[in-house]
Amino acid sequence: MARSADVVLVGRDEAETLWATTTVDEIRGLLPDVAQLVVKDAEFGATGFEADARSHVASPQVEVIEPVGAGDAFAAGDLSGLLSGRSMVPRLCSGHLCAAMTLRCTGDTAPASGS
Repeated sequence: MARSADVVLVGRDEAETLWATTTVDEIRGLLPDVAQLVVKDAEFGATGFEADARSHVASPQVEVIEPVGAGDAFAAGDLSGLLSGRSMVPRLCSGHLCAAMTLRCTGDTAPASGS
């Protein structure tokens, strides 16, 4: 199914479990025709692929209060940027910002004000 998708967001750890891949490049090799591929790697960062371009944005340092919802928040930030026509680096930054706000609060979502 992932090979047929236009957009794939996957955690590196999830890809390792699903497809026995251990690196971002192995994941791209498995999904070479996916137009928008984002691989999240927890505290290390996220790597995005579109066409022949590869972009990486390191994860910001965050004091984690509750990890629940951070992956979904990252996806929301990235997909919002995609739908707004942003390029990959600003999308990854937006994903990290949304995830960071969620990591810093209890519950599944951060307050809309970001506090």
